[in-house]
Amino acid sequence: MDFAGPAAIPRPMEFRDATPEDAPLIAACHVASWRSAYAHFMDPAYLAGGIEAERLAHWRRRLAEAAPTQRIIVVEEEGRPVGFACLVGADHPRWGTLVDNLHALPDARGKGLGSALLAEAARWSLEHFPGSGLYLWCYADNHAARGFYGHRGGLVVENTAKAGSDGRTLPEQRYHWADPALLLKGR
Repeated sequence: MDFAGPAAIPRPMEFRDATPEDAPLIAACHVASWRSAYAHFMDPAYLAGGIEAERLAHWRRRLAEAAPTQRIIVVEEEGRPVGFACLVGADHPRWGTLVDNLHALPDARGKGLGSALLAEAARWSLEHFPGSGLYLWCYADNHAARGFYGHRGGLVVENTAKAGSDGRTLPEQRYHWADPALLLKGR
């Protein structure tokens, strides 16, 4: 099974917990997502270069050395992996559960996958870390994602600049949902 396939995404979505064997799938999705969404602001040499090996090593490590409060979710449609999210429960005393990654294949965007992953993150956080908010970091230059998170009630609570994976310092924004249940509305 790989992250390739037809552009039409069938329904329904199914969520499952990632296993160490999913590292290549998750890395491939991560790379495809970054190359599509970050091409206008991330170093092109990095996106074209050794990103595959770097992301594969990253996800092998994350899956092999999972913290007890970590959950990595793979979302599939009719058995085809189309996205993933990595969560760290109650990561921050003020902001709550961290959505450390949320990525979809480029051909799966615009079909409700991101909303479904955010809702699943909220559901999991509410179940396992009640009273914890939900937050994530988003590159300021990722205008599509910023619109997506804002439309879903995420509030920008911090602006900063951090070293990105490509070695550049990039502006980022912290999005926060004080009540993750807001992400479950209409689901």
